[in-house]
Amino acid sequence: MDRLQKQIKFILEIDKIKGILRQGLVLNGKRQETDAEHSWHMAMCAVLLKEYYHDEVDMLKVIKMILVHDIVEIVAGDTPAYGNYSQAEKEKNELEASKEIYGILPQDQRDELMEIWLEFEKGETKEAKFANACDRFQGFIQNVTSDAHTWRKFKVTKSKLMNRMRPIVNFIPEVYYGYIQGYMKEYLDNGVVTDDKPIKLIATDLDGTFVNSEKKVPEKNKEVINKYIDKGISFVPSSGRDLPSIKELLEDIKDIKYFSCFNGARIFRGEELIHSVKMDKEMCLDILKKGTELGLKYSGTSNYDVCYSQLDTEYYTEFKLKDSKYTFHSNENFDNLKAFDFEKIVFFGTQDVFKVLRKYVEEKYGDKVNIFVSGDYVIDIVSKKCSKGNALKIIAQDMGIYLDEVIAFGDNENDLSMLTEVGYPVAMKNAKEVVKNIISQITPVSNEEGGVGIYLDEFLKDK
Repeated sequence: MDRLQKQIKFILEIDKIKGILRQGLVLNGKRQETDAEHSWHMAMCAVLLKEYYHDEVDMLKVIKMILVHDIVEIVAGDTPAYGNYSQAEKEKNELEASKEIYGILPQDQRDELMEIWLEFEKGETKEAKFANACDRFQGFIQNVTSDAHTWRKFKVTKSKLMNRMRPIVNFIPEVYYGYIQGYMKEYLDNGVVTDDKPIKLIATDLDGTFVNSEKKVPEKNKEVINKYIDKGISFVPSSGRDLPSIKELLEDIKDIKYFSCFNGARIFRGEELIHSVKMDKEMCLDILKKGTELGLKYSGTSNYDVCYSQLDTEYYTEFKLKDSKYTFHSNENFDNLKAFDFEKIVFFGTQDVFKVLRKYVEEKYGDKVNIFVSGDYVIDIVSKKCSKGNALKIIAQDMGIYLDEVIAFGDNENDLSMLTEVGYPVAMKNAKEVVKNIISQITPVSNEEGGVGIYLDEFLKDK
């Protein structure tokens, strides 16, 4: 009976959670939400949103975490998520509260619930990561349904909100980009949330954007990018080029951790290929034959095989290396036409001929590939499944940051998928009209004069 008495005493004690008020308001906005209501709502979020968390989890443990995670507030009280408080003091008070409350139970149940509560607080296991994401999501929707009550009260900045939502973008990103991002933009646009420019990543196209017409990086761009790398902001080149060419071009930029190549068809973390999207071999062969019929020269790359009738300038250095990892297959007379499951095909020619090829490719393979102009005399073809925008999303996910914390620069049609995804898109002064018609922020000078560096220096001057 002593065991039962302890259990009943605990059940009666935790009834007090129904009276612990939180900062958020319930749906009609007329009163504060209680911890008990929060926990119930959060549990339902977990049940319904599990499909967006792509690791297998013990859902019983997740629900237990949700049930116990705020019981300590019966003693410690609710700590406002956006208030000014000492994290160390909060952890100390809640640990003492947990010992007091869970200490009521029989030892085996006390140890189990304490362990589950601590697991949630540490946020390291799969179950704890998912439960924490649900916790942040439930708090977010309470603000959406109460006209941003808590954000208004605490004068929330974008960086504080981003940091609070971090578990969502890390563990259930589809929920972030499918729901939260739109409301985030709305409250930034109407001034409820202050934009303190929490930039964590600078992404830029290269040709026509970060480099000049001589294929050199202007000194201003080198100086500014290296300065912000030193301040902890990452830099990602996003280009139609392959890795060797990018690294050669950016030899004066230090500590580049990610490379988006082939307009997003390849992503490298350092030297490690972490993402690759290829096209069907038979389709590639058909497209190559059509291009050659039209008199176009081409280059196609698959892994480390390069087939070409005109060697892309980006491979000139690699081509001369005795120990190159690339194998080059010359098809300059079209009598030895080879095709692989290419990641990218490049055609060289004129815009008039490109229009004919583009019409052919879009009509026959429009559901499988993207074809776009990437320079005055160059047109690229990559899988429909890849784009600079999708690649940047993969990189941001790998880094554990939001696209809303990214500033990106571009000048051409193939940059739009990237520019329209990020929080801070910027078109070059020399950008094509199709880009400037969509992107309102424009650099004060062109790529020839270091427009990226000059814009960043002004935009991040308070950082």
